[in-house]
Amino acid sequence: MRAPIVLCLLAAPLFIAGTGQAHAQNEDPSEEEPSEPEDDSAEEEDKETFGDRFRRGDLFGWFDAQGRFFPQEAGNPLGIPQSNNYWFNGSLAWEPGFFMNVTDYMNFELILFGRVDQHDRNRTHGDIREAFFELFFNEWTLGFGIHKVFWGVTESRHLVDIINQADLVEDFDPQIKLGQAMVTTSYTHDKAGIFSLYVMSWARPLVFPGPLGRPTLPIPVDNDMRVYDSPWKAGQIDVAFRWSHAWEGFDWGLSYFFGTAREPQLFPTMNSAGLPVLQPFYELIHQGGLDAQYTVEGWLLKAEAIVLTGQGPTFGAVTGGFEYTFYQVGGSIVDLGLILEYNYDGRDNNTFIIFENDFFTGVRLSLSDVGSTEFLVGSFIDAKDGSVLISAEASRRFGENWKILLEGVGYIPQRGNVLQFFRNDAMITVDVEFHY
Repeated sequence: MRAPIVLCLLAAPLFIAGTGQAHAQNEDPSEEEPSEPEDDSAEEEDKETFGDRFRRGDLFGWFDAQGRFFPQEAGNPLGIPQSNNYWFNGSLAWEPGFFMNVTDYMNFELILFGRVDQHDRNRTHGDIREAFFELFFNEWTLGFGIHKVFWGVTESRHLVDIINQADLVEDFDPQIKLGQAMVTTSYTHDKAGIFSLYVMSWARPLVFPGPLGRPTLPIPVDNDMRVYDSPWKAGQIDVAFRWSHAWEGFDWGLSYFFGTAREPQLFPTMNSAGLPVLQPFYELIHQGGLDAQYTVEGWLLKAEAIVLTGQGPTFGAVTGGFEYTFYQVGGSIVDLGLILEYNYDGRDNNTFIIFENDFFTGVRLSLSDVGSTEFLVGSFIDAKDGSVLISAEASRRFGENWKILLEGVGYIPQRGNVLQFFRNDAMITVDVEFHY
């Protein structure tokens, strides 16, 4: 019943795609000077067609060859044969994109993604990251299609960023997102800021790495057994609103979301084969959020906070801290950034949350060289028991099209900490990308 409503919402803007141009051109005729008749044949010759604009569209994207190296044997998921003890995992990915000006008042962007993985069938996947039309009407914009929206300011965790589902099989990092079907509109006021409204449906489920993936949970998640709180399941209509503004060095956003939770609760059960699995349950939730950043000289002071109801008792979570950058250290081309943040999460339910009382420390090194070389070393330290997750990243461009990325992740867990699940999944990743 809800799906036709969303189809109407997505299709309705097609009927008004040309109104932005009409609005801009239909001024008061009494204010226009009379003009001489023009040669219709010359006007037809100069008029740009849709085909002309399509041919002028911009093709872009990248190819990726990735290798992951595991120095330790994997921890065996419960009830799964010992078959993921490989030391190497290879994969290939492609993200093609296309952008064009459909009219002077309408843009279209298409970004696809696909990866083929050597071992994990869950990681062999494809996605439409963007298939989005955007129309412009002076202070108003209107968009419809599949889109990615980012909210947040902190480095270690983006609490308020709830619109899109995490692409967790692509990287065990919730900052990589899947596309989301939506209709959105925003109004920009010079003094009051930006007001944005989002109407969404077909919420994407959170897919975890499969039994042959690394890292993976000790009990696999069976997405075929997922349950929804809403009677319309994934077809539930989700709504979000955000007000953002910038003033005197402050940037902030206030947001509200109602709809299907992006982070499900996971309950242990048995599948049809009698094996233990985790069953995802997607509740209907309300989430209020605040993100703020203050910039002064080399300082960035950042904070994000949420209050969420619908997943057990109402709870709050906050991430906050600072980043300070030393520019051109010692007169060199090196910029050095120091990061310190604290993560607190007060939920008491079955969602899979690793960082609930942790400090994040990081060092960012940026070189203003031809290859835009960057390094980032960071660690999460549990404030209660001292467990550590440490990661290091490096990237550099070569020539106009090539880029290489290196990443290492390791775990030093204490007994009873959730990081115990991943203690054998230290990993080194090498990506070679070709951009066009």
